[in-house]
Amino acid sequence: MRLPWVVLTFAFAPSMVSAALFPADTKVKMLDANSFRKAMKQNMTSVVAFVAPWCGHCQRMAPEFSKAAVALTPMVPLYAVDCDDEANKRLCAEQGVQGFPTVKLFPRGGQSRAVSFDSNERTSKAFFYWASKNIPHAVRRLDTVTNINDWVEDNITKPSAILLHPGKEIPLMWKSLGNKYKDAISFAIHRDKTGKSAVKLGAEDHASKASRILVYPPGSTEFVRYDGTQKFQQVSKFFDSIVDGTADFMVPKETEAEEPTPEAQPDHNDQVPFEAAQAPSSQVEREPAPAATPAAESTLLNEPATEMERAKSKISEGAKSETTERAKGETTELPVEETPIAIEETVTTGNQSRVKDEL
Repeated sequence: MRLPWVVLTFAFAPSMVSAALFPADTKVKMLDANSFRKAMKQNMTSVVAFVAPWCGHCQRMAPEFSKAAVALTPMVPLYAVDCDDEANKRLCAEQGVQGFPTVKLFPRGGQSRAVSFDSNERTSKAFFYWASKNIPHAVRRLDTVTNINDWVEDNITKPSAILLHPGKEIPLMWKSLGNKYKDAISFAIHRDKTGKSAVKLGAEDHASKASRILVYPPGSTEFVRYDGTQKFQQVSKFFDSIVDGTADFMVPKETEAEEPTPEAQPDHNDQVPFEAAQAPSSQVEREPAPAATPAAESTLLNEPATEMERAKSKISEGAKSETTERAKGETTELPVEETPIAIEETVTTGNQSRVKDEL
């Protein structure tokens, strides 16, 4: 009578181990052949790990990959495919998987060639830097206020969005938005270290180091200022409303503000929060997008030094931090740096391919 139970145990063992690599409460989502193709239809940069549950390298990589997902989601979704599952073997073969783990980045979903992760340093930091620097985007760098005005004139036929930012690097969130809305909205960034450019443009009365998002409606050289929370999902929702024509660009009259409520002061030490799930741009019914107004307060996209400290702390928290951060719906951004690249050696044994790290 024990034989059926033994057979049943071994039959379920692969799926149980696969689930253990990336449990349901992590930000790494398991894909099958159908959900993989759906994910590739989105105009988003994504990272996919092709794994096998028996692979020791995969087991050691999984916690680091999950930690990277905390920092990258939802700007760059991270997925995994169990190539040991019979239903996924054809997909893995189509993707050229010959060893495990094989990690690939898809810059614009299925619209462009995948980029392979060729480093043996499978750490959360390495995954973060690699994904960040491989996001394609059309964000234009503008050095002066004159450049900004000229750029607006050149893109007068469609919506334009510019980020006034004190930092040197383009924030990950702005790169990802520039990639997602590449064909619908013109994107730019201007380094405004002291806030003087914002004053010259008329976005502020007094200079400050806060980041600002200015949006120019099509056919207009007058900007309106986005006054919502500077989180990926909220800004994305507002840009969705620009694309579908439902954005509120009306500026409220001063007489309407009879009893103004005190606005919350921006926390300059708070890290840029990113929420855990992204609303698809094709969604028909949406919550009302935040209106854009000329002089409203908005949450700061932090300066690089603070981002580095807080992001390193979050990356090092481990699997326990992932549950907490997911509950908060916030993740952290790191400035992009170069990651040393090593060569991965694939060893084929019988019908299974395994990967051996260089020592």
